[in-house]
Amino acid sequence: MGQTPPPLPSEQPTPSAPARRVVRISAERFVFFPSRITIVAGEEVEFRLKSDDTTHGFRVVGGDVNIAIPKRGKGEAVVVVRLQEPGRYRFECSRMCGAGHNFMRGELIVREADGRSTP
Repeated sequence: MGQTPPPLPSEQPTPSAPARRVVRISAERFVFFPSRITIVAGEEVEFRLKSDDTTHGFRVVGGDVNIAIPKRGKGEAVVVVRLQEPGRYRFECSRMCGAGHNFMRGELIVREADGRSTP
C-alpha cells in the first residue's frame, strides 16, 4: 500500500485569526459596570451592552462610537471597537437618562501591544 504524500503548501491549514475579545458592560442608575476597561492597541474588542433600567447611550469621546443601549428586557447593543493609539479614552452615556446622566462615564485604557502602560 502506498503512502499519502504530504499536502502541498497551498493545502496547509491556515492558522485561524485570533478570537475577538468580548467585553460585557451593564448600564444602570448612572453607572457603567465595569467603568474601567483595559485593552491592547489594535485589539478588536466586541462590547455587548445591556441596560438594567432605562435606555442609555454609549459614546467613546473622540471616536466614532455612539450607540443606544435598549432599556431592560429589550435586548443588548453590540459594537466592535479597534483603537490603534495607546492612551486613555472616556466613554459616557449619550442619551439623557435622568438626574445623574452627566456623571455616567467610564474609561478605556489602551496599552501598547508590548504591555507598556500609557500616561
